[in-house]
Amino acid sequence: MGTAVTLVYSSAGTHAGTARPRVQALAALALVRATPAAASPAATAVPAAAAPATAVPGSTPLPGGRPRYVISMVGGSLNAYWVRLAEYTFVSGPHGSGTVTQSYWIWYQSSFDGTAKNNKIRTGYRTSGCAAACDVRTPRGFQPGKGPMSRVVGRYSFDRHRRLVVEWPGRHTEVWTVRTAAKLSRITLHHTDLGGLYGDGYGSTASFAFSATAQQVARTDLNGVERSASFGRSIRVSRWREIAIRRMRVCSGRRATCLFHTDRTWRSAMVVPTGLGRQAFWQHQKQGVDGERGSCFGRYGGHTVAMLQIIDDTGRFVGFVGAEASLNLRVRDNAVVAQLVLT
Repeated sequence: MGTAVTLVYSSAGTHAGTARPRVQALAALALVRATPAAASPAATAVPAAAAPATAVPGSTPLPGGRPRYVISMVGGSLNAYWVRLAEYTFVSGPHGSGTVTQSYWIWYQSSFDGTAKNNKIRTGYRTSGCAAACDVRTPRGFQPGKGPMSRVVGRYSFDRHRRLVVEWPGRHTEVWTVRTAAKLSRITLHHTDLGGLYGDGYGSTASFAFSATAQQVARTDLNGVERSASFGRSIRVSRWREIAIRRMRVCSGRRATCLFHTDRTWRSAMVVPTGLGRQAFWQHQKQGVDGERGSCFGRYGGHTVAMLQIIDDTGRFVGFVGAEASLNLRVRDNAVVAQLVLT
């Protein structure tokens, strides 16, 4: 897994949610390598709420009153964008601050090795029992059994505007706005000195070991936003309406974890496995690209998206935060990274 300490660098940043770039000095965050995550129990065996949702009286409140958040973020600059997918765990503490642990995956547009062949990895899942039996791929490092790439521990507090302030080692900060609803909280990146441009997170009391089923996902209409950048192009924001999840069929079979859809314009495969906590895998591709003639994905693998499920306090599936890392060649319109929110 490499050396025990990894450095994340960024050479430029933007105040999230605005179009005003602000150039910054190189920022480095020391990150502690994670130990591989243990396999999670099946969804049916894990209660949604595995820990108290409230802070100890007199201590710093939890963000939105909830301890566990799934988060996606994109940052960087032209031809050097990166995308990060993470689980944040907050623990309240005394004297106005608490601790936060981030377990995360990250992909870089500028520093990957090889081509799609070794950057889009087979998950071991196939869409057997659907219109075609296709291998489903995911960004390298997110495949089943790998666990998060790294882990870092920091502190959190709240500023006078009631925004969440996360301080990582080296005095690097992320500032988030917090919105609280009855069963779910949302945080949106306001600004950071680590080069992040857009970030979204959803928090609840549900355990990270809890997972929805493919059947639950298939019954949910998802709208979304995608902030994507390919090599040679700046970030583009796209909004999706009902991304055809309802048209995806749950494949038959012993585990029944795959969904699949294909038509004249688009094919899409999604895996919602049991035993992997919030992890999910999505691969999709326009028909006719890569010169493929079969019913499955072309030789370059289309778009490979790593996702974490959004689960509310009651264990209800709400959607996904995602990170696309479709890393092939560093030529124009290739090496795509994207941040996604589907709810």
